[in-house]
Amino acid sequence: TLAQLDAALVPYRLVYPVFPGEMSASLGGNVSTNAGGMRAVKYGVTRHHVLGLEAVLGTGEVITTGGRFVKATSGYDLTQLIVGSEGTLALVTRATLRLHPRPGHQATLLAPFATVEQVAAAVPPVVASGVGPLLVEYIDLVSMAGITANAGIDLGIPDAVRARALAYLVIVLEGHHADRVEEDAAALATQLSELGAIDVYVLPDHAGHDLIGAREHAFWASKAAGADDIVDVVVPRASIPTFLATVAELADATSSLVVGCGHAGDGNVHLSVFQPDPVVRHGLVHEILAAGVGLGGAVS
Repeated sequence: TLAQLDAALVPYRLVYPVFPGEMSASLGGNVSTNAGGMRAVKYGVTRHHVLGLEAVLGTGEVITTGGRFVKATSGYDLTQLIVGSEGTLALVTRATLRLHPRPGHQATLLAPFATVEQVAAAVPPVVASGVGPLLVEYIDLVSMAGITANAGIDLGIPDAVRARALAYLVIVLEGHHADRVEEDAAALATQLSELGAIDVYVLPDHAGHDLIGAREHAFWASKAAGADDIVDVVVPRASIPTFLATVAELADATSSLVVGCGHAGDGNVHLSVFQPDPVVRHGLVHEILAAGVGLGGAVS
């Protein structure tokens, strides 16, 4: 599992950075599905960290692709062809991974915004700011209430701020030097205020950890709340405001509740659809997917 791999790497101060949301996920599953997750804004997805594979073909033949080297420019890249093929081309039995130095310091910023449009519009400039965030997560009001209640955590946000907030950005920074992380956090807090945040909170380590843990389980919180369907779409970051506005219009037109959160840093939005009528719901989901694809996105 990813948890076992991470524990084995700690003594070497290394990290395999792909985190699809569950540390119980297997490395084989990551390779098979080309898993991404919250850290994709900084580290990309699984295929960016697989240097080589041992795999078994349908004939029973065992093949080896790639290897323990960084540069290989000749011929077909069979490693990348197999990654994400979900067992249809071969069964992966071994993977050679690209590892990274393990940063020792983090800072978690929470920025509430008065409108969804503001929080969506803030994402591209945050990513382009140069601080290299580990994750940039979008969480709307309903989803934030659900995941914090489900996890039993209180972030200590004043009632006056919560009353105005319709959406949140959660940003995690990491680095090897505490002073640099603090400096970047301060600069980012200023930028978020300029982008319209009601306030910006640099959370204590334990609160930041709890919030990210709660965010990881947003899917289960939505299912527990009775979501009728889950939609997963990725769009260009610059198109997030337009996409979310379109989703809101589609929800209103069908008297549906559509709430969500997502990896805003890489344009991946997870939507929970509450609409008991299956005919209306299926039509709505189709329109949401079409809206994402129409903006240059894809079903994720």
